[in-house]
Amino acid sequence: MRAVEHIVRGAKRLGVPLYSNACSKHAFTQHQLLVLVVLRQRLAKSYREFVDWLEVMTALRRRLRLRALPHFTTLHKFSLRLDERTLDGLVATLASSTASDGVLAVDSTGMQSGSASFYFVQTLSLRRDDAGTMELRRHKRHIKLTLAVDVDTQMIVSLLTSPGPGPDFEHLRPAVAKAASGGFAVTAVLADRGYDSESNRRFVVQELGAETHIPLRKIYRNASGHGGKFRHRQERVFDHSLYRRRVLAETVNSVIKRTMSSTALARRERSQYAELALRAAAHNARRAAELLG
Repeated sequence: MRAVEHIVRGAKRLGVPLYSNACSKHAFTQHQLLVLVVLRQRLAKSYREFVDWLEVMTALRRRLRLRALPHFTTLHKFSLRLDERTLDGLVATLASSTASDGVLAVDSTGMQSGSASFYFVQTLSLRRDDAGTMELRRHKRHIKLTLAVDVDTQMIVSLLTSPGPGPDFEHLRPAVAKAASGGFAVTAVLADRGYDSESNRRFVVQELGAETHIPLRKIYRNASGHGGKFRHRQERVFDHSLYRRRVLAETVNSVIKRTMSSTALARRERSQYAELALRAAAHNARRAAELLG
């Protein structure tokens, strides 16, 4: 219930209108539906199961002033209407409710896409080779989720999704830029050597006025950016004690997978982003309830 209170406050601070348009039936407000779709992700229930749970969650219905139970299609259609701006704003608003030193840790993880069973995927992966022997092809398709996490509070400040697999370094700049545009005062960025690039360091140092703590990769001397001044500068300013806190981003990834599933059931990229952003909001609401009460 404390997490629900933080979601309601976040929706109000974000300026979400009570109704999407004047012709709405006014049966449910957008604040009520937003709380419900976030809570559904927190409980890791399907839309049908969650509506069944609402029947016995009298304290929640009383707090939200629900005069009736929404149909599961109402929640589903509302989640499809949520745009990226609203989702990112809710995540950032919940993260900003606690004080921070501005240290961001960036990390990526893979999320399974679709609801097909492991047996079904393995069966589709079978094929015959030239000799007529059955062999198993590797199934590589997944969703790559990149999180920018405040190491002081373990709040998710921003997130990105992309088709996986793929390189990590190209996701650091958009993730950190989204966190900065959302009002997070970045003072340092922590990431593993998969995010090492001269352009990433230049962006953080020159454009944000922050510092990077990213280990240097071994690259060939004739490679582009091998002798960049920001890579050489990193050797002087690298803080090993601060870099150890980078693992907290991996901890947040693990928490989301263990408590809210490692599978995104949506099929379209936009819907997949909405599903994972709602999980990020659910995580932030839980952390705000633990830290602030």
